[in-house]
Formats: sequence, structure tokens, C-alpha cells
Amino acid sequence: PHDWIVARYNDLDDVHARVASHRAELAAILVEPMQGSGGCIPGEPEFLSGLRQLADDCGAPLIFDEVMTSRLSIGGRQALLGIRPDLTTLGKYFGGGLSFGAFGGRAEVMQRYDPRGSGALQHAGTFNNNVLTMAAGLAGLHQVLTAERLDALNARGEALRGRLNSWLAGQGVALQFTGLGSLMQLQTLAGPIHSADDLAASDDRARALVFFDLLAHGVFMARRGFMALSLPFDDGACDRFAQVLEQVVGARRAVLPARR
Repeated sequence: PHDWIVARYNDLDDVHARVASHRAELAAILVEPMQGSGGCIPGEPEFLSGLRQLADDCGAPLIFDEVMTSRLSIGGRQALLGIRPDLTTLGKYFGGGLSFGAFGGRAEVMQRYDPRGSGALQHAGTFNNNVLTMAAGLAGLHQVLTAERLDALNARGEALRGRLNSWLAGQGVALQFTGLGSLMQLQTLAGPIHSADDLAASDDRARALVFFDLLAHGVFMARRGFMALSLPFDDGACDRFAQVLEQVVGARRAVLPARR
């Protein structure tokens, strides 16, 4: 029911050009600090800071979709970058494995949802006030997840992605893993990737080949090439994945896209 302005990710000039004639009526700016399903493409710090400034200039709230990136630190990616949005969405692992979604933000924004006030905004939903999910999530956050374990998980993901990309670059194939911390996705092209637009030249047939070959060796990643490391995913699991990927790429090098 709303009009949207869709701008190119990591392109602040494009955002400003598209917003220029709508600054007075801009209701909000919504962005993922790293595009998740869009390819695990990190938002550049200057780009995200620029959106914060633009939101302030326009008087529009800045909304960070941190459903995925909140796992990058106890304070999410916003804490890592020192950027405070007006609203944040959360989800996925916060439910301790059960269906979960939440949002929060500045007090003056959240007060609009207080049913005790006149003209309060309604927020109905199937999973609202789900006591089982709240109990599971609370147990996970208090008894399992710590800042130290989360930092170690993301450091392990950074090391694995760097290891894989270094090896792939030496094989002359146009394959790489994008992402941040414990989140990554296999891309079937070489060179910098700044937005989903850059993925137009990727070869999904090559990704499918790698996916099914990995599966045949007992290793699973999402069909689109996405991986999210969990706490039990230890150094041994990293070694196992790297070794199997090396086998698969080595066997299929002749038919995989070549690095130019």
C-alpha cells in the first residue's frame, strides 16, 4: 500500500539522486547493514553512515534490518560501526531455534505502539506473545550465548572465508565467498561485489554444480550458496568443509568459470 524508492546498494550518490525530490515526504529509510538473501554483500561503513546523515537531514527514521547481522556481535553490526538507527529488526536465532521476530528502537518511536495511549499503532501477529519462544530465546541468551562465544564464532567465520578465498584465487576459478563474520555466500564470479546488481553476471549453473557435489560428499550449504556458522561449527568442521570444497573444485575446474 506504500510507495517505495529503491536505490542501488552501497551507492550513496544514487540514493541522494532518487530521494532528492521526495525529501519532505520521506517516511523512513530501510536498509540491511549487510544484504542477506541478496548475496551476503556488506554495506560499506561510509554508505551506512551516509544514510544516517540523510535520515537526520530529512527527519525520517533510519531502520536497520539486523535479522541476520545482529549475530555479528552482542550489539549487532550497528555496534561494530558505531551507527545508531532509530529502529532495529531482529529474528532467527534469537528464538533459540523457534520462530521469532522482534523490533525495537528509540523510546519516542516505540511509544507509538503502547496500547495505553490514544491513537496507538496496532501490531497484531501470529507469533506475538509466544511464551514458548520467549522461554527458549531467553534460555539461549542466558545459558548458551556469550559475547566471547559470539566473537569466537565470527572470528572463525572470518578465518574460514579468508582461507577459502585465498585458495580459490590461486586456482584460477571465478569463485569467491562474500559476507561478514559467521555469514557467507558462494559467488560464481571474481572481482569486487558492491550490490546485487553486480551479481547479474554470475553463473548459477556453476553454483548448482558445487552445491550438488558438496552434497554428494556429505556437506550441505543452502542451494543459493549461503552458509551461517553455528556455535557447534568448530575448527574441525571448517577443515572438513575446506577439504571437500578443494576436492570438488579440483575435480570440476575445467567446467567452472575462469578468473580473468
